[in-house]
Amino acid sequence: MPKAERVELRLDTDLIEKVDVWRGEQADLPSRSEAIRRLVEGGLVATSQRHFRPTNPEKLTMWMLAQIRRDQISGRKDKTNSEYDIKDVELIEQAIYGGHFWALDWEMTGILHNHVDDPKRVSLVVDVMDMWNFIERACKAFGAVEKRRLVDEVGSWAEDPKFAGFDGNNEGEYMGIAQFLVQKLNRFEDFKGRSMNSHSPTVARYGKMAALFETIRPSLIGRDLSVDEVIKLLKREVA
Repeated sequence: MPKAERVELRLDTDLIEKVDVWRGEQADLPSRSEAIRRLVEGGLVATSQRHFRPTNPEKLTMWMLAQIRRDQISGRKDKTNSEYDIKDVELIEQAIYGGHFWALDWEMTGILHNHVDDPKRVSLVVDVMDMWNFIERACKAFGAVEKRRLVDEVGSWAEDPKFAGFDGNNEGEYMGIAQFLVQKLNRFEDFKGRSMNSHSPTVARYGKMAALFETIRPSLIGRDLSVDEVIKLLKREVA
């Protein structure tokens, strides 16, 4: 028998009544301590991010949706990709019938994952893209003299500075957020068509630029960045 440890705890009256209602619904009418143990185990399983274990009502919902999807596939005129679509339906059905939910974890990693974008990273990406939107717009409007100043004071790369995105290997979440903003939410449309993969780390550099831009941003009402402000921002990137 596994070693057990006695745990003392106090529960308020309302919570005890809820426990009693739950154990009264169980076929074997467990004791209060056994009911609490089961509820703790169930809570740990439910909150675990390692396994996909739907409840019986969720299984029924999944099965019903799979049947609806099967009917949609069989009834549509265009049979393109029907073979692949029906395989997904059959996989879900067989996972439900046999309890092979690990197979869904394996085969549907794009759906069954635990990733959630970090709000702080979303804010940084938005701030960086907003900054670069202003920089690129200002540079387009500069005349020959101002463009010459950029090159002379910043370097040859400042002749046509562009937002490069984020490193796909080391900054994938930042890159994914940027792509989603442009491709799915239609924000920052001037960046459409770009891969957003800089192929080298940019978060640290762009973060320093964004911190400086934050002090300038409130004054950008009805005007674009001046050449002096652009020079300061671009110098901050390489500093």
